[in-house]
Amino acid sequence: MWINNKLSVYESIVERIKRDIALGIIAKDEKLPSCRDLALQMGVNPNTVQRAYSELEKQGAIYTVPKKGVYVKGDTHNALDEARERIRELKAAGITRSQIEEITESVFSEE
Repeated sequence: MWINNKLSVYESIVERIKRDIALGIIAKDEKLPSCRDLALQMGVNPNTVQRAYSELEKQGAIYTVPKKGVYVKGDTHNALDEARERIRELKAAGITRSQIEEITESVFSEE
């Protein structure tokens, strides 16, 4: 679901794209849909998508290549890669697999 009722439509688009980048769903240098295509897909005004893309560009998450399109910036952090790195650090510090699993389970049960 693209739209978060607690945010404006353009903010929802921004948050969804940032989330997809962080999760690795959208890869670095991957081309995003045009404003018109995404607007049609979502049933919103193209100006709303343009505003979201402008905000993402301002935040450094995407870049525009004139007459080519909008792309995910290459230096974005992938949350899954970051999680792997943190787990490697915990392992190196002597934390066991079962301890990491217990921590993970407790974090997910907090929801």
